[in-house]
Amino acid sequence: MKVILSGITTLETVLIAALVLTISAAVFIVFMYLKARKAHLKIDKEVEENQLSNFEISQMLAEKMEEIEKQGNKLAETSNELQWQTETALKLYDEVESQKKEMIESIEYAQKIQRVLLPEDSFINEILNDYFVLFQPRDIVSGDFYWINAKANKTIVVVADCTGHGVPGAFMSLLGITFLNEIVKEGLQADEILNQMRENIIRALRQKGKELENKDGMDMAMCIIDWANLQIEYAGANIPLILLRSTPESPHELIEVRADRMPIGLFGTELKPFTRHIIPIMLGDSFYMFSDGYCDQFGGENLKKLKKKNLTRLLSEIHTLSMTEQKRLIKQNLDDWKGDLPQVDDILLIGIKI
Repeated sequence: MKVILSGITTLETVLIAALVLTISAAVFIVFMYLKARKAHLKIDKEVEENQLSNFEISQMLAEKMEEIEKQGNKLAETSNELQWQTETALKLYDEVESQKKEMIESIEYAQKIQRVLLPEDSFINEILNDYFVLFQPRDIVSGDFYWINAKANKTIVVVADCTGHGVPGAFMSLLGITFLNEIVKEGLQADEILNQMRENIIRALRQKGKELENKDGMDMAMCIIDWANLQIEYAGANIPLILLRSTPESPHELIEVRADRMPIGLFGTELKPFTRHIIPIMLGDSFYMFSDGYCDQFGGENLKKLKKKNLTRLLSEIHTLSMTEQKRLIKQNLDDWKGDLPQVDDILLIGIKI
């Protein structure tokens, strides 16, 4: 009995152990299957996600390529447009240069005409002994001009500064020279010549005194030297006469004959007549008339105007020298003052020694 019971116990034990092992194996297999399945699903999901991501990337790349292609086409169009604009600009530049050249040639020809209308040096040398003319246009042609003539035993000297400079001023100067040639034939006095000049300018420019009307005209100094009576007859429109005299009592006597403060042209509502001055002169006297271009030149250490007081001081220091030397010193003073700055206006200065 004991043997049978012992055998049963062992068999049950083996069967139970086998069952446990079988169940454990089945559980392990199921566990491993589930784990493998989960891993497989995870891999499938990752593959699917990667495929989706790759699709999005491919789509994005396609969109970027399309955008780049559009930008490339746009850049090509811009490049073509820039090339066209460059070619057009170069063509316009050539046209402007050609027009500029023609304009300069025309102005240079106008300069020749203006020079012809100014008195010749040979003529001035016949009627004046010691003198200088410093004539320095800002541009090719000038709004400043001088006019010299002789009648009987008298010499007429005019310094004028027209409104503007360059071509507009030059046109005004031609108008002024033409009127002087007509008026002085009658042999009038200095103030009467200025009065008639004003009437002619107002009439020629059709000035009526209306608001916003142009104020074109000119400043002028009219000087008639009477050699027989040793006197100067002077009338001025904004341009004074400076006389320098050397005597034992006063070696640097300066006399300024002031001009009327009105131009040759329409000025205000009432046209007052110009004033006639008679100035006795002596041998050795020097007198000067000048436009405002010299005095208005900027320069110096503080970049200010030169001003009339500095010019008259210089004239006082050098008036006893020859007119040729005076001109050299006056021009050198201007160049030193101006330095590298541009000339701001036409420059005209005449000096005459009695």
